[in-house]
Amino acid sequence: MKKTNAMNITSIAALVAALALFAGCASRNYEKGAATSAGLKDSADRINAGKAKIDAALTSLNDLVNNPQGDLVPKFNKYDQAVNDLESAAKNVSDRVADMRENGNAYIKSWDEQLAQIKNEDIKNRSVQRKQEVMNKFLEIKKGYAEAQMNFKPFMAELKDIRTALSTDLTPNGVAAVKSTAEKANKDGEAVKASVDQLAAKFSDLGVAMASSSGTTTTTPTTTK
Repeated sequence: MKKTNAMNITSIAALVAALALFAGCASRNYEKGAATSAGLKDSADRINAGKAKIDAALTSLNDLVNNPQGDLVPKFNKYDQAVNDLESAAKNVSDRVADMRENGNAYIKSWDEQLAQIKNEDIKNRSVQRKQEVMNKFLEIKKGYAEAQMNFKPFMAELKDIRTALSTDLTPNGVAAVKSTAEKANKDGEAVKASVDQLAAKFSDLGVAMASSSGTTTTTPTTTK
């Protein structure tokens, strides 16, 4: 009898442990979602902050091109630093997008694993629909980033070409020679900032969709002067 009771207790303990393990597994994915949500919203803020780097680069460029009097070295150095800062910000955004893809793929994979454990077809179908909505937002970010890159790469190339030319010919005539490219960069910069706004909004939108708190609000793109 004692042996039988001991076996029953052991079986019950094993069952409780198994249920606890299952409950733990079932609850983990929302934590991944919450962490991904926080990362997405932080990325939106960083992307918006990157707009200020675009404005800083163009402001220093315009000061150099439109006011070529006096010592050009300080103005060029300021422009050079602004271009470096912008390039660094762009790298940061690229890293954030890569993190989003990795974390998003892990989250969706876990979601699929949880779906396989749901027996109720109505709940499962609704969860599948929700997963598709989230996946669509991930795809929107990828598309938005591709569009932003299409605008940013030639714009960045213009800024760097101007810097390269002036690093060799930092004279009033050298400045005059890059003025038309600088004017084009200013126009292209507007398209870049528009695509950056859209990308930040997509990051924020997905962050809200994946947040555990219903009190989360969408990040409003910052406006720089």
